[in-house]
Amino acid sequence: MAGIYEQIISQLFKTKLEKYDRKIYHIGMKEIGRNEAILYLSRYLYDLIQGVIDDVAQQDEGVEKCIQFTNDVIRELGEKFAIENYEDDLVDASHSILTSVIDKTKCDYPDLQKYIQRITPLTSLTQSSLFTGAKDSVNMISELKKEILSADKIYLVVSFIRLSGLNMMLPELREFVARGGRLKVITTTYMQATDFKAIEKLSMLENTEIKISYNGEIDRLHAKAYVFMRESGFHTAYIGSSNISHAALTEGLEWNVKVTQMELPHIFATVKNTFETYWEQDVFESFCLSRDGVRLRKALDKEAAKGAQIDYSVLDLMQAKEYQNDILDKLEKERRYHNNWRNLVVAATGTGKTVIAAFDYKRFKEEHARANFLFVVHREEIIKQACATYRAVLGDPNFGDIWYGRHEASSYSHLFASKDLLNNRLDKLNLPDDYYDYIVFDEAHHIVADTYQKILHKFKPKVLLGLTATPERMDNSDITQYFNHQISAEIRLDTALNNRLLSPFHYFGITDTVDLSDVKWERGRFVASELSKVYTNNDLRTSVIFKTLEKYLPNYNDVRALCFCVDQKHANYMHAKFTLAGLKSAVLTSENSQYRNIEIKRLAEKKINYLFVVDMFNEGVDIPAIDTVMFLRPTESLTIFLQQFGRGLRKAKGKDYLTVLDFVGHSRAEFNYMDRFRALMGRTSMSVKEEVEKDFPHLPLGCTIQLEPKAKEYIIQNITGYINSFKKGRIIQTIQQFEKKYDVPLSLASFLRLTHVPLEKLYNGTTWNALCHAAGVSSEESRFNVELSRAVSKKWFSTDSYSYFSFIHRLAERHFKVSEGLLTPKEQKMALMLYYDLYITPGEYESLQMMFNRLSEDEVFVEEVCQLTEIMMSRCNALEQEDNSAFRETFPLKLHGIYTKAQIQVAIGTSTLSKMSSSREGCERNTIAGIPMEAMFVDIIKDREEGSNTNYKDFAQSNKKFHWETQNKVRQQSPTGQSYIRGLREMLLFVRKQKNAAENKYRTLGYVYLGKVTLDSYEGDKPMQIVWNLKSPMPGAVYEYAATLANV
Repeated sequence: MAGIYEQIISQLFKTKLEKYDRKIYHIGMKEIGRNEAILYLSRYLYDLIQGVIDDVAQQDEGVEKCIQFTNDVIRELGEKFAIENYEDDLVDASHSILTSVIDKTKCDYPDLQKYIQRITPLTSLTQSSLFTGAKDSVNMISELKKEILSADKIYLVVSFIRLSGLNMMLPELREFVARGGRLKVITTTYMQATDFKAIEKLSMLENTEIKISYNGEIDRLHAKAYVFMRESGFHTAYIGSSNISHAALTEGLEWNVKVTQMELPHIFATVKNTFETYWEQDVFESFCLSRDGVRLRKALDKEAAKGAQIDYSVLDLMQAKEYQNDILDKLEKERRYHNNWRNLVVAATGTGKTVIAAFDYKRFKEEHARANFLFVVHREEIIKQACATYRAVLGDPNFGDIWYGRHEASSYSHLFASKDLLNNRLDKLNLPDDYYDYIVFDEAHHIVADTYQKILHKFKPKVLLGLTATPERMDNSDITQYFNHQISAEIRLDTALNNRLLSPFHYFGITDTVDLSDVKWERGRFVASELSKVYTNNDLRTSVIFKTLEKYLPNYNDVRALCFCVDQKHANYMHAKFTLAGLKSAVLTSENSQYRNIEIKRLAEKKINYLFVVDMFNEGVDIPAIDTVMFLRPTESLTIFLQQFGRGLRKAKGKDYLTVLDFVGHSRAEFNYMDRFRALMGRTSMSVKEEVEKDFPHLPLGCTIQLEPKAKEYIIQNITGYINSFKKGRIIQTIQQFEKKYDVPLSLASFLRLTHVPLEKLYNGTTWNALCHAAGVSSEESRFNVELSRAVSKKWFSTDSYSYFSFIHRLAERHFKVSEGLLTPKEQKMALMLYYDLYITPGEYESLQMMFNRLSEDEVFVEEVCQLTEIMMSRCNALEQEDNSAFRETFPLKLHGIYTKAQIQVAIGTSTLSKMSSSREGCERNTIAGIPMEAMFVDIIKDREEGSNTNYKDFAQSNKKFHWETQNKVRQQSPTGQSYIRGLREMLLFVRKQKNAAENKYRTLGYVYLGKVTLDSYEGDKPMQIVWNLKSPMPGAVYEYAATLANV
């Protein structure tokens, strides 16, 4: 029967499929992978065996026959796969089920049967069930009471707790904690629905911990789960719609699923692990009645909530968020590796640029205690806020003086000043040029203005930090020229969305009637006048726009829409058409810029609903309440597109999401949709093309992308054309024409800079020298092109280590004329890592010296490696730290560097020049300098299509705690289990997002070295679940993908 399946193809199904005419039916199949085999084959066997036992059990002596059959299967598995101690799993012939083990010496109940009946749930401990609140069904509250009395540990997570609900289970909870049970509770102040008395009573229970989220306005915790863990291993959890209230637990139309460890272990593990991850998140704050009672009472007081309260948000500034740490690390990397102290940070408005700047200064101040500081603001209204932010971050309420308007500063050493006042007084300031060590320019896109230029030329600080949301200006001035021609760090769009710093977007790709494939293209963009011709006076397209408004907007007369046009003529045309259609609109271009503030105010107040703007005239259009963005033209620059897109992403009261209407026509091959959608999606596990084809299964929280059928077809064609534009033949042709087209000498660096060919596309089965030789611009061909091509495409693209690439660069600068004996032990290891980058088998040389000698003979190879490693060093993003393991003196890896498995195997000594490690397991053991060690290799995402939705076995609970599952055979009492528990080995953790790169599933990714870990906790058998403590916090970028359960 036609449909979708996940069916093992048995002989019966194979016979059935052979009857289907392939001309009529598409038959979809896929191979069973290693991870899928566990699920599909075991489930297939389960269904077969269950069917057989169901039939046989009805026969005479059927149960005995079933037990015999079960034991025969166990013996067959044990003998065939050499399973240790499989006899222990044989079913006892008495065909009994264990129901309880009670220590009579510790039981207060004389009638054990009544006691067991009291604590045993009526629903099964092994079979899952559904509670719907239907009459005559088992009452959920009665089951919860029994679950409480029989549990050893309880986790509760609910949006709110009412006293009416708590009182029904409070006696059982008291009995539970009195006998040593441990209770953890997570709840919120959402809608002030929680009763203070309920929290008060809970907090008085012994062995009880409570965590509360006070973010009532934006709280996203709507989970309701009751988790019961038992030392017997028969864990249960109730997940559904019931908060702790009398109505929800007794009479409401609530649905709750009971999940058992025995039947649905993967679901139970996800519930438990998610709770433990939430528990580690800063948003949930530990509650102590004596310390936090007043705060909680106010947070739950609906009347008090309307008035002024203590602003506890300053507590968030005591510690940087993970995404902020990521930006801070990028700034430190720029300064440490590239000696770049003039840094531009780009981040959307509302994402906390000032907070990041404050933390950056805090780091700088730790090394320069007496550093003088200047913060220059463009608008006076934010000067107090900026100063308050710095005071909170630095923990110094007296830090800084404010200088603006009539407010005079008492000291210049730490100054927050308006740019106008500072500019007017600059000539009178008797300060030396190097007075300020650290200067911040807020809204740095204004840096080209005379007022900023005067300040910029007056002072020569050690650090110049620019902050902006809009690096592209409407006058095309390049602000990066003041920051060494680059952006040092950006908050990625997906990071901001996942951290709820911006409103989520609902993007609609609308099929456009206009064909742009023949519109003239010059200097990386469509010719505006040509583009305007096809859009202006085009009533067919206008009708499509009107129909789109009707189709996708809830109420097209009640929106605040910013609409981007090609030029003034196009904007005026659209305004006229909208006005004729009865839609309230206006135009804002350079022709009427004097009305800018008026039109912006009219849009904010909904006196107009549509504001048509031209290209970069969106700069300064700052209306947080904008809820709709329309792209009525293709925006070629990714930066400008994101800048325009971002105009609608500001959070505002009453605004749930941004609607984006993007009109997609048949475009030129040069127009790049791939980078655009990658920016919107963020760092997903699949390529952009796969995401488009599969309708975007991975998007930032709360976001959607919908493409109309023809628009989707155009985009896939465009992405395919973009990928094909980097074929080897085209690159060779570009090399041949390079010096005619560009007035600079041809080199690898100049070619990459001017042609924008990605390095990954250039080194795709070839090398720069091989391409130049094929193009006829190089007469010599390196003997090591095959080895270098493999090293770059298979190893170096998966490596992010400034220390490693700089070591290779130094070797190349010396033409590999080095003595192995003069290298340090670390350098010898790195040289061996280079060997395994170049060669796939051991024993090519008898010594590293012989390798150096051979490489030094090939000047073409040496020159290319020298150029290439310089580029690789400039691409490094990892901020490396010194190793924190016992092997740091001789270990070649740096903490937080990214390395291939082959490089790591050299580092831990399992690969040598004469012998290569054959291990393909997730762990590898060795002894280094007499110290036993183990390296753990972890893939966070096991299935690139499903992303992080499955297999929650290995994940970060916090930036210093990592949950890890051992191999299936490991028990607590086994030698391996004991080595983990007793800390007999130096444990090193290596983590990567997934096995293969998103845009190239044939390239294997490297592992981030997270350093030494120590045991935090453990539980379970075959496999064990272990939580490791990291000695050093993981980088923010790693935490972002490793904390798969931390979406709070």
